[in-house]
Amino acid sequence: MNRSVLTEVLHSTTLCVTPGSLTVATSWRHPTRGLVDCPAHRLLAAHARHSGFGADSRSLPNEDLRDGLTAAPATVFTVSYERPEGGHRGLALAAHSDDTTALAFARRQIESWRVVLRTRRVLYVTAQNPLGPGPSNAPVPAQTSGEPRDRWRICGCPASVPCSSAQNAERALHRFLQRGDEVVVVGTPATGSGAWAGRNLQRNPQTVSTPQQAETLAVTDPDRLAFVVAPGAVVSEAADILKVLRHRHPRLRGQHPSEWCYTMDDLNTVIGAALAQSDMLLVVGRDTNPAARTAIARGTRTALRVRAVTTLDRLRPEDIDAATITVVDATAAGRGLRQVGQALDGLGPASHVWRQVHSFKETSQPAVRALPSG
Repeated sequence: MNRSVLTEVLHSTTLCVTPGSLTVATSWRHPTRGLVDCPAHRLLAAHARHSGFGADSRSLPNEDLRDGLTAAPATVFTVSYERPEGGHRGLALAAHSDDTTALAFARRQIESWRVVLRTRRVLYVTAQNPLGPGPSNAPVPAQTSGEPRDRWRICGCPASVPCSSAQNAERALHRFLQRGDEVVVVGTPATGSGAWAGRNLQRNPQTVSTPQQAETLAVTDPDRLAFVVAPGAVVSEAADILKVLRHRHPRLRGQHPSEWCYTMDDLNTVIGAALAQSDMLLVVGRDTNPAARTAIARGTRTALRVRAVTTLDRLRPEDIDAATITVVDATAAGRGLRQVGQALDGLGPASHVWRQVHSFKETSQPAVRALPSG
């Protein structure tokens, strides 16, 4: 791909650009390469508007763009590259030939994005619709009037998905306390608050969030110790805590595992796998959801480069100068995620991969299958 990158300054005698504004090509026709598609045109337009310029995005397939003209009303700064599957993609910004400020901005923009054009892999992880389609055809739900911005259950599931883990945990907690057990809450809820447990009880249970805390847990009567798993706790982490508690207190009883929620465990697994392969984490959007919180925490813990892209003009060339990038949607709607994906698709040949892990609970005992003989 690098050998095919071509940066040029072309001119047009027919293209009219108003001083103080820029024309951003959604596609344009190269003198020899033919039609050049520009999936990243929204990114250029966002940066232009952020810098105080008007931005007119349109296709320029019929403009006569040529090199070497000494006098032309419009100057067009371009970069293009060859796609592995055929055809060309690139960027093009046009300014009035006498508008020195706009010309300087257009030149800098094309040059800054040109140096980060490369083949890259983009890994998407999202908590929205875990069994739904990928980025190209994923539905974007409309926000209804009065709908809360944070549409996530305490366990980490989307509010639109039925999940009874919080009610099950609360019911188990009450049951154990009513029969006189000493109860510990194992793990940390997805919200991180822990306020769900015992909010109407006089005796608030202890919380054990790590195996180290389990090692030092003081228990009044080991024979009457019970546990409840916090809804939204990472199940694999809760299991490590329970190993310690069961070793110290063999008569430990607790909430049935069929009532545990695996959403955060799945997110923790898939995000950990994606970030282990990545050079950069992009968190798209202004809100936070369980996937974004988990990704930011893990990325920070492993010293991975983390960048918040609240709006498209916040995406900078240095944010995408990487071979593998993980992108996480921090909102419930996914509109920003789609725009960032389109921008990355126009900044070098990109492989877009959606990673997901989804645990299923069997409602009945699975049938035993006979293995083939021989």
